[in-house]
Amino acid sequence: MIIILITTIIYIPLGIALHVSQPYRVEGEMGQAPLHCSFSSKFKPEELQVSLYKGLHGQERICTAYVNLSEPYFITDGAVHCKGNISSGTVEIIISGLKGEDTDIYRCEIEILYPPPYLRRVGNGTVVYIQETPNCPIAFTQSQSQSQSQTAQRASVISDVGPLPLLYAILIITSFSFLLQIMKNIWKWRDTGSMASQKESYRQF
Repeated sequence: MIIILITTIIYIPLGIALHVSQPYRVEGEMGQAPLHCSFSSKFKPEELQVSLYKGLHGQERICTAYVNLSEPYFITDGAVHCKGNISSGTVEIIISGLKGEDTDIYRCEIEILYPPPYLRRVGNGTVVYIQETPNCPIAFTQSQSQSQSQTAQRASVISDVGPLPLLYAILIITSFSFLLQIMKNIWKWRDTGSMASQKESYRQF
């Protein structure tokens, strides 16, 4: 009982000495989402560890980074990774590599490593909503590209066969004119022969 009382007396002030707060909701797009975690402490920290957890109560750690405030920038590796900056009690984080299915609550954990005492606090969590990238514009672009390709092919075919109808028309007109000329000559020959026969008959008469 005495040990519990002593532990309570020691750790309650330490818990109050560090406070972490987060916004209720943020939206991300193109696989990225901004998140800021504010912290306040009675002690001036020099070395921190920042971690980001996915889920309201889970222990799925998305990223973690040790940060010396003399160089307050950090970046992590992984399919889903984080980069951020610590300034004036605020951790500005950009989460990258997210998909629509990663929409969830994300909790920020701050640990003060130096100077003592060691302090740790987790925020209430932020709903991070990730917008899905629509596939419709891609499909529309593909169909538009196919339509343009088909139009170009049709234009190429038309340009290739373009002179043929004109040639056909010239041939038909020329043939028709030639036939008319032949028929005129035949009619003229018939008329000449008829007149000659009439003159011959007059002479005999």
